[in-house]
Amino acid sequence: MRKICKALLINYIGACFLFVSCISPKSITYINNLPKAELIALDSLKPPQPIIFINDVLEIRIGGENQNTVQYINQYFGVGSNTGSSVTGGSGGQQFIVDVNGNIELPKLGKIKLEGLTRDEARDTLTKLYSNYLVGAIVSVKFSNFRFSVIGEVKSPGTFSLATEKVSIFEALAQAGDISSLGKYENVHILRDVNGKRRIITVNLTDKNILNSPNYYINRYDLIYVEPRVLKTVTDNLTRTATFIATFASILALILVIKK
Repeated sequence: MRKICKALLINYIGACFLFVSCISPKSITYINNLPKAELIALDSLKPPQPIIFINDVLEIRIGGENQNTVQYINQYFGVGSNTGSSVTGGSGGQQFIVDVNGNIELPKLGKIKLEGLTRDEARDTLTKLYSNYLVGAIVSVKFSNFRFSVIGEVKSPGTFSLATEKVSIFEALAQAGDISSLGKYENVHILRDVNGKRRIITVNLTDKNILNSPNYYINRYDLIYVEPRVLKTVTDNLTRTATFIATFASILALILVIKK
C-alpha cells in the first residue's frame, strides 16, 4: 500500500512539473511585442461616444444668467443656486432614470425622449428647450456611473460600477483582480449590445496593436469574458488527484496505526 501511495505521489509531482513547463511566459504577459525603447509614441484614441439607454441614470444640471429664473427651475431639482456669479446654476445635479419608453421627465419640459442620443446630443437638445425659459441656458448631462462585468479566468469576477465615463480594457480587468495564469490573454471576448444588436469582439492583450485599437476602451454594460486554457482541465484533475491521495494516505495511516 505504501508503494502505491509513493507511486501516486511521484506521478502527481511529475504532472505538476509538466504543467508548469507548458505555460510560456509570453502567453501570460500583456503587450509582449513592444520594441525596446525608452519612449514609445502611441496614436491618439477617442473614447466611444456613450449612447443613452433605457434604465440609464443621468445626472442633469441646469444653469443660466438670470438667478431668479434658475432658482425657480432648480427648486424642482431639489438644489440651491450659486450667487455672485454671472452664470448661475445648481450646486449639484439631480439624477433621472430613463424609463422603459426612453424618456425622462424634467421641470417645465415634461417628458423628453433621450434614448439613442449621445450625451452631447442630449445636452444640446435640453439646452435648446430650456432656452425658452432661461437667458443663456446652460445644461450639463453626465452618466452617473459606468457599469460592466468581467467573468471567466480572472481572480475576482463580478459586476463593477465606476464613477467615470472612460474605462480601458486593462482598467476593467484590473477591477476583476487581473487575468489568472490559466486565462487566455490572447483570446479575450467582449460581449456588447449596440442598439439591440449583440456582437462579440475578440481582442489579443499580448499584442501591442491593442494600444491603438478602437477596442482599447470598453463601452458601458460590456461583458468581458476571459477564456480558460486547456490546461485548466489538467489543473482541475490534478487538484482532484491531490485530494484523493491525501484522503487515501490518511486512511492508510489510520489502518496501519490500528494494526499496530
